[in-house]
Amino acid sequence: MKSLRIAGGKWKGKEIPAPEEVSGHLNFTNSLIKKSIFDLIDSRLEGWGLEREDSLFCDFFAGSGQIGAEAFSRGFFRVLTYELDQKRFSSLLSLFKGLQNVTLYRKDATKHHLKWELGDEKAYVFYLDPPYTYWSVTPDRMKGMLNSLFEHCKSLNKPCIILSQIPEHQKTDKIWVDLPYKERPYGSHILIEMIVEV
Repeated sequence: MKSLRIAGGKWKGKEIPAPEEVSGHLNFTNSLIKKSIFDLIDSRLEGWGLEREDSLFCDFFAGSGQIGAEAFSRGFFRVLTYELDQKRFSSLLSLFKGLQNVTLYRKDATKHHLKWELGDEKAYVFYLDPPYTYWSVTPDRMKGMLNSLFEHCKSLNKPCIILSQIPEHQKTDKIWVDLPYKERPYGSHILIEMIVEV
């Protein structure tokens, strides 16, 4: 079975088994985008005078768990992961077993993305990389999630980063309409960045 490798931090080099496809979907974040994600986060946190150790990282569509594992490996204060598929969730339970600052939710993130408790973190990072059909087949559901998450971020009175990874053919003008987003192209993919500052 193909494996994925953690790129940085205390788990650097650790392999994560790639899970089976779910409904014909098997999309993994490549190393270029993964590096860009955490470089971008670090740059924002530095600008706020904060570090990873001050921040919560939430991966709303965890899949293999590689992004959440990167966040844990790199020292984020808290890590939340959401995964609805039972097999993938079981793999996450094994991957993060015994880790006190990692919380797993077997929930549909589009319905339960605000149902977690606030902690002592000083900043929030939210990452969304759902199956691509979520953007193309059920865009209203994703638009609703992004809008409510953005409004929630504004209510937290702490700086927030919302990142979404999408394929380059995905149009942003409808789903992200009325939201203050930036597009960052990386090969065949785009990172959508939204910032809430205080």
